[in-house]
Amino acid sequence: MNTVQIEHLLRKRDELLESGQETNLSSQEPCDAAEQANIPTECSDSLTSSGEALRFCEYRKFDQNEKDCRYVKHNLLHPETGSDNMLVPCHEYKSLENAHKQDSKILKVKVAIEVLRFACACMNMRANGTIHFGIMDKVKGTHKHGEIIGIPLKNQEDFVDALDYIESCFKGSNQQSDARRCIRNPQFIEVLDKETTERTWVIEYDIIPKAAIVKDKIYSVGVPKFTEKDKVKCEEKIPYYRAGANTKRVTDDDLVQFIQGLREKDQQREEAEASSNETPQDFREDQKRKLLILLTCGKARMDNSLYYIVVTNKIQPEHLDSIDFLVNMNLFCVFDFDPDSKTSGLCGTYKKQKAANLHFLKDYANDNRSESSDFIKSLQLFEKTSWIFCNGRSDFPGGEQTCDETTWIRTRKKKLKKAVSVICNDILPRRSFVVLFLLSSDVEQPLVETFHEFYAEMNGHDFLTVLSESKENSKKFSSLAQVSCPTSTLRDISVEMPLSHVDATVQSIQLSKNQPTRTLPVFSGGLCFFKSVEEATLDSLEIISVDQCNETKLENMTQKEIQQTDIYFYRGGKIDWLNFWLADKRKCGDIIKRDAYKEASTILDNIVPKPKRSVESVIIYHQPGSGGSTVARQILWDRKNKVRCAVVKQGKEITTVCEHAVKLREHKENDKNNCLPVLLLLEDHNADYTDELRGQLGNVIATKKINPSVLCFILLICSRSNDPERLCRASPSQTVAVTHKLSDAEKPLFSEKLEQLKLENETEFILTFVLMSEEFKSSYVEDFVKNLLDKTDHSTLITRLIRFVALLYSYVDDSYISASHCEASLGMRVYVNGARHHAFVEDFTEEAKLILIHLRQSSTHIQSIKIIHPLVAKELLGQLSENVPQSDIAMDLITDKVLVNHRFDQDTFLKFIKDLFIRRNKKSRGDLADTAFSPFIEHVTKECGVQKAVDLMKAAFIALRNDAYVAQQLARLLYTNFRFQEALEWAEKAKSLLPSDTFILDTLGQVYKWWFCHLFDSLGQEEPSPEMGIEIINIALKGIRAFRASEKTPTKENVTFNSSYYGEVDVGCRLLKFLSVVDVFSNNTGKTELMRYLLTEYIPAEVHKPWQDFHQQLKGLQRNLSHALEYISEDLSYFQTDISEEDEELDARDPEQLYNPRKWLTRKSAVYAGFFCNIPEESDEAVMTWPEQLRDFLHSKSR
Repeated sequence: MNTVQIEHLLRKRDELLESGQETNLSSQEPCDAAEQANIPTECSDSLTSSGEALRFCEYRKFDQNEKDCRYVKHNLLHPETGSDNMLVPCHEYKSLENAHKQDSKILKVKVAIEVLRFACACMNMRANGTIHFGIMDKVKGTHKHGEIIGIPLKNQEDFVDALDYIESCFKGSNQQSDARRCIRNPQFIEVLDKETTERTWVIEYDIIPKAAIVKDKIYSVGVPKFTEKDKVKCEEKIPYYRAGANTKRVTDDDLVQFIQGLREKDQQREEAEASSNETPQDFREDQKRKLLILLTCGKARMDNSLYYIVVTNKIQPEHLDSIDFLVNMNLFCVFDFDPDSKTSGLCGTYKKQKAANLHFLKDYANDNRSESSDFIKSLQLFEKTSWIFCNGRSDFPGGEQTCDETTWIRTRKKKLKKAVSVICNDILPRRSFVVLFLLSSDVEQPLVETFHEFYAEMNGHDFLTVLSESKENSKKFSSLAQVSCPTSTLRDISVEMPLSHVDATVQSIQLSKNQPTRTLPVFSGGLCFFKSVEEATLDSLEIISVDQCNETKLENMTQKEIQQTDIYFYRGGKIDWLNFWLADKRKCGDIIKRDAYKEASTILDNIVPKPKRSVESVIIYHQPGSGGSTVARQILWDRKNKVRCAVVKQGKEITTVCEHAVKLREHKENDKNNCLPVLLLLEDHNADYTDELRGQLGNVIATKKINPSVLCFILLICSRSNDPERLCRASPSQTVAVTHKLSDAEKPLFSEKLEQLKLENETEFILTFVLMSEEFKSSYVEDFVKNLLDKTDHSTLITRLIRFVALLYSYVDDSYISASHCEASLGMRVYVNGARHHAFVEDFTEEAKLILIHLRQSSTHIQSIKIIHPLVAKELLGQLSENVPQSDIAMDLITDKVLVNHRFDQDTFLKFIKDLFIRRNKKSRGDLADTAFSPFIEHVTKECGVQKAVDLMKAAFIALRNDAYVAQQLARLLYTNFRFQEALEWAEKAKSLLPSDTFILDTLGQVYKWWFCHLFDSLGQEEPSPEMGIEIINIALKGIRAFRASEKTPTKENVTFNSSYYGEVDVGCRLLKFLSVVDVFSNNTGKTELMRYLLTEYIPAEVHKPWQDFHQQLKGLQRNLSHALEYISEDLSYFQTDISEEDEELDARDPEQLYNPRKWLTRKSAVYAGFFCNIPEESDEAVMTWPEQLRDFLHSKSR
């Protein structure tokens, strides 16, 4: 077969293969089929795309060797272009999808054909151009025209050597020399593909036909081709030109005209080159403004409203003096890829000024699947900066080792992905943090992988900033990061600025400067220094220094910012130390000191000089929303120069608080007997916590042999109560009460302050203070809420949200709904207007803005929404429920899957719902009365009936992930309403979930106890037969078995008493009474007969068969009752044990057992004696047959 036949067959084959494809966009001639016609190739299947959305990307910079330039596979380059502007390069694409598989010789010929023909055309057109290999030059299969596919390289030299055909293909030595000068050596651009590890490339040749080289010349080229003997020879030399996006030959007919037109092209080329040589005006982007907008999300100042996450590689030693801006930031965590950071890098420098906890990526795995709050607590997040070493620590031999890029991606990339996911989805709410990539050294792939993960988890580039010390680092980072983020976006979020300039720039807008040392008062009357790193070790306490808030840059605060800080407090927000500081600086009005402040101060003034104990207490009981917390903090602020003051943080272990309090007292003091006392504020800690802390502090003082007459600690206990005056009367010498009612001395102070606030603010925006000034009169609150709701559209999602917030806040103290939950409920999407993020509250109706306050505690990351005051919440709920009953509001809330399943702050939200359904009112906690169930369930039961309450509890059980304690409370609700079979099912369900919980087992016993008592009471005066008593006895004995199982269950550490003994005695005594009325034992000799049956082996014939399953347990009744009575007697005589406040919700004892247990024990003991003592009831001889502890107890009662 000769060459012509081979060419014909190959051409026909390819025409058939391509007949089903779309038209070739390039339509190049005359050599479109050159690859098929001149080079033997094999047919291959169409390539498939990854299915991802295709997007356009930018070319490599023309005629520049950009070592950090990369393309991303499946992205698109812009369509091939012509030569309209001689200096703007035209582009031609070749896929080489088949040719790259051929041997070296064939590949070089193919490349030479395309490059030389294209170069000849560009030189004749006097136009710059680039030909790209590895780019689709036509639509084929799922591939698009211009799609980057890349080709694997066997040998780069093949593409360099392909230019050696210049000498044989161009006409004459002058043209050959010109071609060498115009055609640049190939550039190899790596193609990034996150779906494979195979490396592929795009190869590009730039053509630059400068006027000095090509003027007055026309160029011809004869492209190489294979002969029959597989040798290469050049075709006839012909001139080429660019026609639009195509390369075409100049025909003989057009040659003269084309040559005549070259003079004009030469002139245009010279003019273009002359114009380009003029110095262009340098465009400089305002990098300072860009940096500040990116870091503050458009705010004028950097405050604590945003958290910052820093991702960094090695910081060069000369830059470590420029990191003060990081120390002043609200830094949440640092992803550090420098293994030497602790010893000689950023971490070590940072820790000299501020404390940090050092972690590895594995610490964020949360393999135990802990709840978010527990996980946060375990890593001490939000208390200290979390420093995450992502590639080992050189100073920590037992930790993770440093590894190279390849090993890191294989072994640690998954850990990084998990850490980023946990932070973005479970810990920090969206749009509450900015991620700053700090590029001070050469960029490596692991750093870029971190960018990919944050970009994916944060759903885009908002709140991402890339800060580069050099242009080279920025370019390399952008080229690698474009796999996930468009280069145009990367430009928008990137800043190139020396770190020293960044340091000064950012510090200029920070509202506070780092204060590495603060001051505390000392016994001698002077001051001592207290380093921030020392303070960080006492992390269970919020310590108030003498110079508290002095780090605030007052010159950076605008009057509006000062006013917003002030008005936030008067709208119902919690007071901040900054409020007191600004008031002292006369930047805002004075804060009213209520009578309770003066009363508490008087008590303290009397305690300090003449203490009775080393640990004293002052208690502030306050109605919710009456300002008790403000009073307590005013006391600390005004005494911070005289004593050492601190607030005990929530959720801290008592032993830790005790240890830290002692260290605070003794800091920089030489004599343990001559130290200033520590004033500790405990807000909303339960009585058990406070009592145990007091006890442990006393033990430490005794252990250190400090003089017991020396005052060491004062506990300022601030506790909510709905009846503070009653609790105050119980202990007036150390207790003060704060109520909504104003005294005659307070009224003019509030009236004057109200007039001052009205001068600067509309009444609606200081509503809480207005209500306070009106003493929260019910008529005033009622009218306000009514007027508000008259203007409200009750069908909107925002009104629905208000119903939810009002319901929770009315029944659960200090509850809220997180901003993240609110956005999810309202279906709001994240959006940014310009550079500034709009808080979602800005979209609330005017009515909603009046009653909802957007809270953010300084000690937590949670932004939340709640009603401005609990009394307003109760009135709102009352009026809203006229249209939508509370039961329907609650059902809507707990069946809203968006809210219930929302991941962020989920455990807190579900805890509020749980409290709504199971937390009872207790007088011991300051409530007006005790309740048997949660006030909400009691309200629903009263207003809508038991079944509605049952339906709600069932829905809550599902919403709370099958919570065992909800099942337990549902069982209680059912058995107290005599629905025993259902109650038994739910008690058994609770037991299946927590089989070893003493309270749940006790509830199972209570079901049987109530069931037994109900059946017994239903008998009336009837004397049952043994057969009639089978069911009743069976239920009673099941109850006793359940109680005894509860008694034997290991109790929690803080539960020292088991109420099941009461239940066992109750059932046992009533069972004795029931047995005594069974007709076999109800005659004159029946009691003797019954005692013989219970205490001996004797079994009456009448009960032998009917009760055959009960004999053994009934005969053990006396022994078990004796043991239970003895246990209760011993507890009441020696221990007087109370259960914790948390466990009060689960306790099922009767009121008499709770509040008058001695009287109850006396009655039950009398029942026991009436059956098992044969001597007259009041005889001491009878008492002698009882257990010793019970006998002593009853003797003490008779005295």
